[in-house]
Amino acid sequence: MKKTIISIVVLCFAIGAYAQEPVQSKQQKETGRYEQVQSAKIAFFTTALELTPQEAEEFWPIYNNFWKEREIAHRKIQGSLKVIDKLVDGGTLTSDGELKRMLEAYVSGFASEGVIQRKYFEEFSKVLSTEQVAKLYMAEEDFRIKMIHQLRGEHK
Repeated sequence: MKKTIISIVVLCFAIGAYAQEPVQSKQQKETGRYEQVQSAKIAFFTTALELTPQEAEEFWPIYNNFWKEREIAHRKIQGSLKVIDKLVDGGTLTSDGELKRMLEAYVSGFASEGVIQRKYFEEFSKVLSTEQVAKLYMAEEDFRIKMIHQLRGEHK
């Protein structure tokens, strides 16, 4: 009798554990959220720019390359800023030359972003009208603000 009760209890726990949804890893959740944001961005930009299917087909590969290059430049800027912070506030500053070198890298990062913006302005102008390019820049800012509000829990 004791074995039967123990077997039933173990079986109930096993069924309960098996019936639960699989736990997603942090990376899976982040990937899912990233894909949601990208889908929302595509829909938002396509509507804001009033892209035809042909324009969208030409625009998105260019925009995706633009975004990747800009992201790389931004990460370099942020990396330089973190090193500057460690040197100044972390007390690891050994020379003014070291700090100056990092400041130069930081400022150069912004120049790189400018070069990327110029390059892709010309690329966008090949596939979009001038008005659509203007709407692109406005849509980027609008979408960024929309995402900030959404992250804060303020739904606009």
